Amino acid sequence: MSWRPNISGSSKPKYLALVEALERDIRSGALRDGERLPPQREIAASLDITIATLTKAIQEAARRGLVTAKTGSGTFVRAGDHAPAADSLVFDLSLNTVPSAPAKPFLDAALEAIGRRRESETLCAYEPATGSEAHRAAMARWLRQRDLAAAPASLLLTHGGQHALAACFHALTRPGDMILCEQWTYTGIRRLAELCHVRIEGVAMDAEGLDPADLADKLRTTGARLVVCTAAVQNPTTATMSLERRRKVIAACAAAGALLVEDDIYGALSGDGVPPLAALAGDRVIHVSSVSKCLAPGVRLGALVAPEHLLPALQNALMSLQWTAPTLWAEMFGVMMETGTLERCIAAQRKEALRRLALFGEVLGVAPSTTLPSYHTWLAIPEPWSPDDFIGELLTAGVKVSPAQHFAVARPARPSARFCRVCLGGGDDMAQLREQLLRLRAVLNGGARISATIA
Repeated sequence: MSWRPNISGSSKPKYLALVEALERDIRSGALRDGERLPPQREIAASLDITIATLTKAIQEAARRGLVTAKTGSGTFVRAGDHAPAADSLVFDLSLNTVPSAPAKPFLDAALEAIGRRRESETLCAYEPATGSEAHRAAMARWLRQRDLAAAPASLLLTHGGQHALAACFHALTRPGDMILCEQWTYTGIRRLAELCHVRIEGVAMDAEGLDPADLADKLRTTGARLVVCTAAVQNPTTATMSLERRRKVIAACAAAGALLVEDDIYGALSGDGVPPLAALAGDRVIHVSSVSKCLAPGVRLGALVAPEHLLPALQNALMSLQWTAPTLWAEMFGVMMETGTLERCIAAQRKEALRRLALFGEVLGVAPSTTLPSYHTWLAIPEPWSPDDFIGELLTAGVKVSPAQHFAVARPARPSARFCRVCLGGGDDMAQLREQLLRLRAVLNGGARISATIA
């Protein structure tokens, strides 16, 4: 067929405009039940959009029950009752989160204990934006398990890791400044850079993360004085720095007079035994920690540990971004510290993460990119697949992962972007996870056709 959707004049994002055009044409009868849509690459070319945008539109259309995707056959119109397709996505391999089941008994018990105290007038009142002394002391005790000897006075509580990173950007940069980070980076870094009107440039990476030589070169050529990086189980690549690598990264920053912002959000879950950057050079490193990746994503509690002379600026930024402390979450954290359930909860998440990584290796026959506990792994896209075709074929199979280009600092992504991030924590049903991995294996081992997105 020769369906050509009309998305001109729509003020909505292109993928949503395309879904609405599809729905209009189904209702008008221009598209009939059971008809196969044109090749994805053909639709994308006719609308001058990327394959990634088109696959996002098809996935949303499938969620709404407008189409159904069949592996090896294509995408077909469903013009009936618009009930979601039976083979639609049930376990999201693109969502980098942690499952709820391992933490549930511990979180439920902590919330019940808080409820019995009947202290809502305290827990729901204003607190200092950086947290009460008792809550900061509890966080300092926990961070000692990461070899970080932080005094409560040098520690600021935050509403999660993103809040902490935002405070660093607001306090330490000015519009037009240059910041360095990994060449593949967490997408929240790009969003913060846009929000604060600063520039970012990626530093080359290998299996241990930042390349010290390229870091030193870019510090010299760009004049950047702020570096943001992750030393343990980096997102998306899972790269983890050795002790020697951490020291070289610190030395490169020291030689250039640059500050390091260490995003250690995965450190607690991974059980990384190497001291964090802040433990090796506390006068040059701002340490960002959070419990969202080792307890539950909605527990919005994090911490900033910084050199004393930076604390006032960071505190002012935190207050501008959030007027009061995350008191309820901090209290729950404190209860779990007191009862010993915090470490039991984290241990349960580590055990579950390792179980899922083992399942990934068993089903795919490919070793995960990390041996440390992690709910995400970095998968190479084999030749002769193109990344767009591979991601599109996975979507046709009902599997959603995140292509490397989503994390690339350089725009467009370099030709070496032959990877995707596969997340294993997006649900509690292991049977569904196994099914998704089996579908991933079928595409991975099936070999690329002439154009996988147009079959």
